[in-house]
Amino acid sequence: MIRATQMILVRLAICAGVALLTACATSPPARFYTLSVAAVEPETPLLAGKSIVVGAIVLADYLDRPQMAVRGEQGEITFMEFQRWAEPLDTSFRRVFAQALAVAGGTPQVMAVPVPQQLATDFRLMGRVSRFDVDRTGKAVLDVQWFASDAANKVIIVPRQDTFSREVPLPLQPETSAAALSGTIADFAALVATTLAEVDQ
Repeated sequence: MIRATQMILVRLAICAGVALLTACATSPPARFYTLSVAAVEPETPLLAGKSIVVGAIVLADYLDRPQMAVRGEQGEITFMEFQRWAEPLDTSFRRVFAQALAVAGGTPQVMAVPVPQQLATDFRLMGRVSRFDVDRTGKAVLDVQWFASDAANKVIIVPRQDTFSREVPLPLQPETSAAALSGTIADFAALVATTLAEVDQ
């Protein structure tokens, strides 16, 4: 009888251990998000008939990962382990920016070409993103340095630094964070379209 009781207790202990290991191994499923085109079409096309090649737009190294980044105090960066970008962020950023620029400029002739090529175009643009994240106060921020050249590869807009921000409702949610970050790209595209139009006059 005692031996049978001991066997039962051993089996219960094994089952409990297996259940504990299974619970520890279970984690929330990852969810995936994309940037979207949030640009607004102007009443008067600013760059009608003009062609633009969006070249390399290099993102800061900390953005070279699928997890969404959240900025804390004193430069602390944390990553949302189970909220991830559905594709490499540099690829998504460049594509969405090119699409937003086409809308803001009123021209369908905008192409994202990350590798330098000898393509005939009216404008060529390149840049570097030093910040693209949301912070815990509820703000999405894009810091970008960029410049543009003309058809003869002459620099017509010298390298400049611009910052764009959008409010994010608190508490932070991945859906609203992605939407706000998309909005900063749209604001960047609108500025580029306006600046190129002014230079082209």
